[in-house]
Amino acid sequence: MNNIELYKTAFINGLDVEPDASFEEMKLGVTKEWDSIGHMTLIAELEDAFDVDLDSDVITDFNTYQSGIDLLKRLGVDFG
Repeated sequence: MNNIELYKTAFINGLDVEPDASFEEMKLGVTKEWDSIGHMTLIAELEDAFDVDLDSDVITDFNTYQSGIDLLKRLGVDFG
């Protein structure tokens, strides 16, 4: 499984959304499943999937599907 697939799987598991969801349109507080509890579950899924630690400084920057990719790239994750 490549990193983009791992990333989408984290969203599927963390937010309990369907595999065919419109991931690119997902936003914290806008997407029904992405509330504060969903956000923390998603953070845990990403930390496990990519073996990273996301501290509170970067968690606040993570509020869209794309911003999560950008954040992980800054932490050294390659999305090719």
